[in-house]
Amino acid sequence: MVFIKNELNYLLEDYRNCENSSIKELILQDINLLKEALAILQQNEQDSYL
Repeated sequence: MVFIKNELNYLLEDYRNCENSSIKELILQDINLLKEALAILQQNEQDSYL
């Protein structure tokens, strides 16, 4: 999970610094995929405590 959070931070920084709108769109897609993965991992972690 830490890896995904770190990657999100790197991608957010890249997104902020990017001037090419096409590349920004690709970065945003990556960010959204990682956010989904993080949500799934967090849900699985919560479910394992039940």
